[in-house]
Amino acid sequence: MSLARAAESLRFHRSPIFVARISISLLFLLLSFNLAAAQSGKSGGSGRRTATLNVIVQAPKDTKVSKDAIDLYDAGIPQEIETFAPLEAGSRIVLLVDNTINLKAEGPALQKAALAIVNELFEDDQMMVVRYNESADVIEELTPDLKKLQEATEKFEHKSFPKLFDALIAVSDSLAHQAKTGIEKRAIILISDGYDSDSQTKFDQALYALQDENIVLYALQVPDRTHGALLRDKPKPPTVLELLTVGTGGAILQFDKAAEAAKTISDDLRNNWYRLTYTPTGVNSINKRRILLISRNPKIIVRTKGSHPGKYREHS
Repeated sequence: MSLARAAESLRFHRSPIFVARISISLLFLLLSFNLAAAQSGKSGGSGRRTATLNVIVQAPKDTKVSKDAIDLYDAGIPQEIETFAPLEAGSRIVLLVDNTINLKAEGPALQKAALAIVNELFEDDQMMVVRYNESADVIEELTPDLKKLQEATEKFEHKSFPKLFDALIAVSDSLAHQAKTGIEKRAIILISDGYDSDSQTKFDQALYALQDENIVLYALQVPDRTHGALLRDKPKPPTVLELLTVGTGGAILQFDKAAEAAKTISDDLRNNWYRLTYTPTGVNSINKRRILLISRNPKIIVRTKGSHPGKYREHS
């Protein structure tokens, strides 16, 4: 019986026994509703849902890392970690390469760096190769085929100017589809100096998209073509790379040591990637919230994205 029908019946049946029965029925309905809400993780209409974090863990060999080794803070509030374990699965990766005329990296150097990254893939990994200037151009679709990916590294060219933030939105949309197929390990490997020229996308929007989709970004940093010049309405190129990597749990690596960088990234993706879940408590999910992970063991280093993005609001 619905609450409305029960109330209507009370208008015509005033006997104490009938009223008592209706009261008990209403109480049962309310208790059932609250129990169902609690089981769905939305007790009291608070909208609490389990949150997932990618965590990169660097620890001494043969060191077992458990949830007891770290503390988690969401918006400055301590949180209870529910699960924390290595994620042993293949990765979906986008290799995103700046292909513009004034990039301080010659074609052969770009190819060498990209090839080093491709050659570190594992059998269950898949990669997409994208070059960008004023638009993002897919050289090779997402594939595990090592030969096709190696051939794709021969197709870089220098022209036009970089719309980096637009390219990040495009590839994050592509990786977002992988989440719907159950793929949780998703990363972008960016070869760039961090310079953006007149993207329609704002920097905050690009970072929001990566954080919202739990995509980790690594950057092979090319020397800054702007020599530290101030840019209107956007961070300096080196700061762009720093904010993108720290903001997503990735890392900046040296372009001129590409082979070493490729092995570091491969090790993170294969051996150091953990999945953490918790139910945020005492926070407002609408607002951007800083995420902080602290290791209790100084020999264990942990990284995750810098914040939950909340509901995006474009800055004026």
